[in-house]
Amino acid sequence: MVYVYTGDGKGKTTAAIGTGIRAVGSGLSVLMVQFMKVKELTSEYRVLQKIDRFEVVSFGREGFYLPAEEIEKNPELAEKGFKPFSKIDYQLADEGIEYVKNSLLQEKHDLYILDEVCIALHYGLLKEKTVVSMLTEHGKEVEFILTGRNCPKAVLETADLITEMKNVRHPFEKGIMGRKGIDR
Repeated sequence: MVYVYTGDGKGKTTAAIGTGIRAVGSGLSVLMVQFMKVKELTSEYRVLQKIDRFEVVSFGREGFYLPAEEIEKNPELAEKGFKPFSKIDYQLADEGIEYVKNSLLQEKHDLYILDEVCIALHYGLLKEKTVVSMLTEHGKEVEFILTGRNCPKAVLETADLITEMKNVRHPFEKGIMGRKGIDR
């Protein structure tokens, strides 16, 4: 089955991790592949690395990156530290998908969490066709959870379950950055 946690609200990755922990508790094996993130910089990794049958790998680099056009249109993003994508971001995203494909071929895991893959697709770091093909080919034999904002329509059409997290209010709107242990 294919599950998608999308939307502009908080909690997509947290929900996926919760489902992953439930899966491990039921004897299943989990692979969480993080796109556009560095696992060692996330608080949850400190706990997840201690859980047997819950593998976490990341394919991102430190910092916040967006397409150059988006930063040019919104100069305040540069002031907040956002930098433009470069070749390495595309390469890392491709390596992440290849990692998932290799694991699928080896039948290593029961649940695949593709964290932030939706936003990676939205920004063109990955090809929709590649991801949709993988979901279609393997979505009946394993479970997939895809997270991230702006999930492309083609991916949504393959999903068995879609949950949209909706932002009603967020401290970031008042200039309050994410708090360690709560938001990051």
